[in-house]
Amino acid sequence: MENINITYKEKIYEITPLCTVSEFIKENNIPVEDPVGVVINGYLTRLGNKLRIDSMIDIVELASPQGKKIYDSSVQFLFLVAFTKLFPDLSVFIQHSIHKGIYAEVHRGMLTNDDVAKLETNMRKMVSEDLPIERITKDWDIALSEMKEQERQDMVNLYRYYTPSSFKLYELDGVSEALYLPLVPSTKDLSYFKLEKYQDGVVIVIPDFTFSKEIPEFVDRPKLFKTYQEYHYWSRILKVRTVGQLNRYIMHGGIGDLIKVAEAFHEKRVAEIADQITERERRAKLVLIAGPTSSGKTTFAKRLGVQLMVNGYRPVSISMDNYFVDRDKTPRDEEGNYDFETIDAIDVSLFVQHISSLLKGEEIEIPRFDFQTGTKRSSGKKMRLESDEIVIIEGIHGINPKLTESISNRDKFKIYIAPLTQLNLHRHDRIPSSDTRLIRRLVRDSFFRGYSAAETLHRWRSVRNGEKKNIFPLQEEADTIYNSALFYELSVLKLYAERELLHVERSDQMYVEAQRLLKFLSYFLPLDASDIPSNSILKEFIGGSSFNY
Repeated sequence: MENINITYKEKIYEITPLCTVSEFIKENNIPVEDPVGVVINGYLTRLGNKLRIDSMIDIVELASPQGKKIYDSSVQFLFLVAFTKLFPDLSVFIQHSIHKGIYAEVHRGMLTNDDVAKLETNMRKMVSEDLPIERITKDWDIALSEMKEQERQDMVNLYRYYTPSSFKLYELDGVSEALYLPLVPSTKDLSYFKLEKYQDGVVIVIPDFTFSKEIPEFVDRPKLFKTYQEYHYWSRILKVRTVGQLNRYIMHGGIGDLIKVAEAFHEKRVAEIADQITERERRAKLVLIAGPTSSGKTTFAKRLGVQLMVNGYRPVSISMDNYFVDRDKTPRDEEGNYDFETIDAIDVSLFVQHISSLLKGEEIEIPRFDFQTGTKRSSGKKMRLESDEIVIIEGIHGINPKLTESISNRDKFKIYIAPLTQLNLHRHDRIPSSDTRLIRRLVRDSFFRGYSAAETLHRWRSVRNGEKKNIFPLQEEADTIYNSALFYELSVLKLYAERELLHVERSDQMYVEAQRLLKFLSYFLPLDASDIPSNSILKEFIGGSSFNY
């Protein structure tokens, strides 16, 4: 058998075919830190893959965004295997992130602190034993039969409309599961985690890896957790906790009612927040709305304004975009790019001065930031707050204490907004909220900002780093949290996002991420946008809103 050529970092290695990537790294002394996956000819896969033909490869390290996703998925599988073996009469639903960890809800029973300690001990024992995590293939009809025997209706529903000719699973110590991301080849690569008993389940705490491998302390986020649980309550009632259940609604004609209920739930929650603002002993005069990119802040602010008018008050808006510091004073991030995610990109002193003056009944002139020249200019727009008016300010830094620390808590009401995704692919494979936001942004940037999918993907890492430093730590500062996620939105966004993602060229560094998202979206049946109401948050991203932006 003839040797093949493997190109890595512009160097060509001649090797024997059928060598795994792990073996290639070891035999050629490749200087790589904590490899967890590999990109072969543009496709993300596992280190255990065999090299069969001439290929270009890029090794995925733990500290990269792709590496973090692979590691998280692998640790969750390790947790699932240990849980299944220790507690065969219980089941677990891996739900959502919560401060440096993943929350897994236990069903059909409860775990004690001792149970959780025993579970972690068992996971660490499996790590020390260096057990292989193998990829296995089964015929589709056999796999489907086994799912039914195991009462895995979540899997049956998902794969009813996504029917590969063969079925690929990961297997560890006799326990198998279908997961869409590649996993590490062995348990020995999974030492960075700890477990915390929390509420009705367990939090799997995992480092971020971007800056450190140190396992962080778990910090409770009660407001965030409560918001997640409210939406999980509704998803259980509507029976739409997984993509398979959503696809059944689409196939069997019930999706119209689901859309109406989802939108009604949004409107009810907006009305409740308006009541909180206006029915306090001292009505708030200043409403601050903050959240990460693509949360739907602008539409939420407009819908909140409508509900405030229902309550007898007039909303007036101030855009924080007009309070950026001049471009030559804008901080830069580690890569030398302008860092608009930091509070230091805002002219805090001017903002505080203007808000304080407004609350005293004084007149101010709102500046206008010229994004072409990168400077603030006079707008000629004067403002004085009337007795029946409430100021609404939305922006990523809206709830940062530095902006309003001099203002009494009685005069302000702070809202954190984010799409806290409720859906799972199946009960052991969650959908990160960050993926929902990324897909929203891909579509919006294409429609309204003229950015290609590749350009949006290139910016995403910088955006995420800024959010982690400047936005997420402040979630609990808010008076309330609003979940802008919609059960059905990824089925609608699929049609628009796929078109953009298919334009990403194989030669582009973001090709592998585009392919990951395309694979993820392939699990969703498409849904036409015609039934979506014109005031929906989703219209902010696909167009056709009844609001002017």
